[in-house]
Amino acid sequence: MIIFEVWEDEDGTTLSTEKNIAKLKKKGLLSLNATLLYRIETDSYEEAMITYHHKMGWERYKPMKEE
Repeated sequence: MIIFEVWEDEDGTTLSTEKNIAKLKKKGLLSLNATLLYRIETDSYEEAMITYHHKMGWERYKPMKEE
């Protein structure tokens, strides 16, 4: 099980793994004032993206085609 988090700051939203969020904040790539919107527990990045797009009201997530 992988835990993804969706955070919102003045630049928009960020989806990343729970462990990577702290790194993004430390590097200044995510504001220290960012707000956690929700968590997604899933088995894959692709499943997380499907949920993320749905919750954000965006069009259905379309994975990149492998060549």
